[in-house]
This record gives sequence, C-alpha cells and structure tokens, in this order.
Amino acid sequence: MTVDIAFIGAGGIGSIHLNNIEDVDAANVVAICDVSEDAATTAADRFDATAYTDHEEMLEAESLDALFVAVPPFAHTNQETLAVEHDIDLFVEKPIAVSASTAETVDDAIAAAGVHSQVGHMYRYASVVERAKEILDGRDVALLDGRWLGGVPPSGWWGVKEKSGGQLVEQTAHIFDLVRYFGGEVDDVCAASGKNVVGDEIDFYDTASATMTHENGAVSHVSTSSASPEELIDLHVVGDGVKLHLEFRFEGEDPPRALGRLTGTVDGERIELEDDEDAWKREVEAFVEAVETDDASLLRSPYRDARGTFELTLSVDDALESAVPEAVKQ
Repeated sequence: MTVDIAFIGAGGIGSIHLNNIEDVDAANVVAICDVSEDAATTAADRFDATAYTDHEEMLEAESLDALFVAVPPFAHTNQETLAVEHDIDLFVEKPIAVSASTAETVDDAIAAAGVHSQVGHMYRYASVVERAKEILDGRDVALLDGRWLGGVPPSGWWGVKEKSGGQLVEQTAHIFDLVRYFGGEVDDVCAASGKNVVGDEIDFYDTASATMTHENGAVSHVSTSSASPEELIDLHVVGDGVKLHLEFRFEGEDPPRALGRLTGTVDGERIELEDDEDAWKREVEAFVEAVETDDASLLRSPYRDARGTFELTLSVDDALESAVPEAVKQ
C-alpha cells in the first residue's frame, strides 16, 4: 500500500520531516501547504506534489491517508479537526497547542473519529530510550532529573509566550515527556523561575526549575534555560539497581539528526550505548508504517498521551505563576 500524505507547514520541523520522508518507500507526498507560497511551491516541487496556501482548500481537494501538521503552537486552528472529519490519520508536531481547550477539542475529535495519531516526541523512538525503557521495565524508579539548556531560537514567535507557550512548553516538553514515559503520571508540581540574563528577545523567564511527585512515589526534577551559550539536553534516572544517564544532541544539517547516548550502571554492570539512527527519522517511519498496516501499536506517542505531557507543562507554568504546589490535571 502506498500512503498518500500531505503536509501543513514546510519550514522548520516540517522541512526535517519532509527530508526524512523521502527515504520512506511507502510514503507518497501528494500535497504541501504553507502560508508562504514560495515555501509551499519549493517543497512541493521536490515531490511533484500540489502546493497550497490554504489548508481548508487542500483538505477538501485531496484524497489523503495521512497528514503532517507542523505549524507553530499558536497556529493550530482547525487543521486537525478538519482532517479527522475526512478520516485522515494525523501526525502533529509538538507543542500541540498553546491552550488546554484547543488540545482537548482535537483529542476529542480524534477519539470520536477513530483515526491513528502521533505527536512528535521523537525521543521515544531513540534507541537509547528504547534500551532505557527495557532496563526500567518492572523496576521501581526513585528519581528523574532532567535538563534542557540552550539559547534563544531565531524565529520571532518563539520569544513571545502567547505564541510559543514559553521554553517549558515549546522545547523542554521533550524532557517532561521522558519524565512521564519513565516515571509515570505526575500528581503535583512546584516550580520557580527567573530572568537575569536574556533581554528583550523573550517576554518570559530565561530560567525555570520544577520539582514533581509522581503517582507511584517517584520524584522528578526538570531545569530549563535559554540563557546558556552551550546546549545541554539530558536526563538522569535512578531506580532499583540502576543509575542511567541519557544525553541528547543534534548533529548535521539538511536534515539535522536527533541522536543520543546512554551510560550508567545496571545491577552492578556498566553499560554504554550510542544511537546509530536519527530519532526524527524513526518516528516518521513508524507513523507511515502504522498508517500503511493499520497497526496502532507502532505509535509510541498518540495524541491522547501527548496531551498528558502538554497538560503537565501547562501545570508547571501555572506553578511558576502561583509559587505554590499545583495539582496536575489528568
């Protein structure tokens, strides 16, 4: 089966997915939509696809099996709900929205339609995360401690909180997602933030830190900063007989690759594993295969689960404002 696919969003992360999907045999990109006509046309020409600047027109005109929605957080309007009305399977890049109500509306529509869905938490497809998940299966986790440190991305909307959600929602969601993936659901969170380094490039905190208690008794901590001159993305996990350290990095261009490294101790034995394949590529391959074979088990980050990560980041953001522990919406 050939999977007929359209894209909404041809730049940024959309361009990374387009580059990776070229190597997926079952994928047939038939249409690309972008608010920039030049971007849509340039991307469409690569695939001999049809270019659009209006996603409603595209969804009405094309017969699609799957749709990639790769737009900035504030730009999610009716793309997903219109797609599921046409029985189209969805790949939605994170963050899935900037408001809880938008995510709830889309989640309900996906559930009602029964379509497949995947959200771009690519680290769930990293081989080092797969191995860590295998190691932790059946073990009690005591502590998770993660960091996302870096600078301010060049896109103008990223520095505007009502458009991006802030760094917690837009970037560090990847670490919060792994905290849930390994540590289970979160009960409560308390958090603090400050802005001492970055100036007018952003209208929110440049540094934040959150401590969480999980339903199963684990404790987790995540720090984030856009004031760092060097990038650092990692997660420590401590549990019964294990101490793991996951490190993540981006390498190369056109497209860049999302890679990782796992080190630690398991039952007294040292372990070390390097990723040999791009997590972005693996998540795209898995989604196309899930659509092609109608196998939802291949989808490690369905929309409903990803909504849990999104709600967690919003709860952390609320805790930053209130400075008191916040119950996490389930």
